Amino acid sequence: MTDKETTDVGPWNGVETLTDLEARTETGTYLGTSRHTDADSIRRHYGIRRFDAGDYDWKSVVPGMLMHAKDNSAYSPAGGTSFLCIGSYGAGKSTMAHTVAVQVLDVNSHLNEMGVWRASESRSEWVRFAPWARVYVPRSCEVEARIVSTDEANPYEREVDLEDVVREVVAYEDVHDLNQNVLEPGKFHVVYPDPDFRKCQEIYRRSSKEYDLTFEPGDPVQQWWVSWVQDRVENGPYTFTSAFLDEIHEIISQEVSKDAFDSYQKVQLYRDCHIDARKFNLSLFQWGQDATDVHEKLRRKERWRITMNGRANPTRSSQVVGWDSIPMNTDLASRMKTGQALAYTQTNFEPFTWPDIPKPTDEELKVRLRPKQENARDSVAAEGGGVA
Repeated sequence: MTDKETTDVGPWNGVETLTDLEARTETGTYLGTSRHTDADSIRRHYGIRRFDAGDYDWKSVVPGMLMHAKDNSAYSPAGGTSFLCIGSYGAGKSTMAHTVAVQVLDVNSHLNEMGVWRASESRSEWVRFAPWARVYVPRSCEVEARIVSTDEANPYEREVDLEDVVREVVAYEDVHDLNQNVLEPGKFHVVYPDPDFRKCQEIYRRSSKEYDLTFEPGDPVQQWWVSWVQDRVENGPYTFTSAFLDEIHEIISQEVSKDAFDSYQKVQLYRDCHIDARKFNLSLFQWGQDATDVHEKLRRKERWRITMNGRANPTRSSQVVGWDSIPMNTDLASRMKTGQALAYTQTNFEPFTWPDIPKPTDEELKVRLRPKQENARDSVAAEGGGVA
């Protein structure tokens, strides 16, 4: 990752509220009239330097985890990569994730690599990329969007159309339809999971993996991502794809058990699909606030780890589950400043930096999905009706 190029003009001049972004969503990359890719357009907008492997002493560390290839011509084995990044609140996880996303898509544009950002109803950091974002929502849900001011001196809240904030909103039928027919190579996608889990159980039932589990409506919605990874690994398409998964412990928690939602079995399923992801050109970039919150079955399988500023990096192999050695013999990361982190494998380590990527405004975008069947039931109840 690299520092920001100097620019005299702020990236969001003239934007006072998030719906002002609508005029910027018809970019040349969207219309097909630009020679630049989406990633290149984002990079130029924010003044981010192009990723250069020559900036790093150990090519197997940062270049190895971000650069992909169909053969062994990159700095890591062919196919996908993954990392687990740990950082405290305020360390810059969100801006780092955005930098990783744009640089991964940019440096791998020759592979027409696509990006998939894990969206959540509780946060919307991805609005930094709103003019380039194709936002995906399940067709079975109604979408409610609100803009909420975080300015104590000027508090307000108003409903908006999500289409007035982002480049495009696209509905998908089910998890398999999303992968097979909807996601587009070379694009930055923001995906909201389907609370109805449509076709998730069918995909699992057709698999050779057997853990005695069920995907069904009412399960914690973050478990949908386990099915998405499984479908992508087992059924393709095998276009190079990078998934950006913040708060990974919400999906793969250390505290899971064999509960009514089969949470432990789904951790096992994610672990197995994670192992297979590389050879099917799927990269899983995962962030969390504490490594011990993330299930050890996943931690054992990570080839790359990152410790962000303000946290002590490991100095003994016993501190990293599943690793036999640690290349650092002293703490480097805890003394780093915001925007700095330490990446490492079992053999080498390297510090790196990333630029600030400002949000368009201080507002928050709140998105809520509500199953249409639920809305219909509420309407019948309000009218005093019922099901015959």
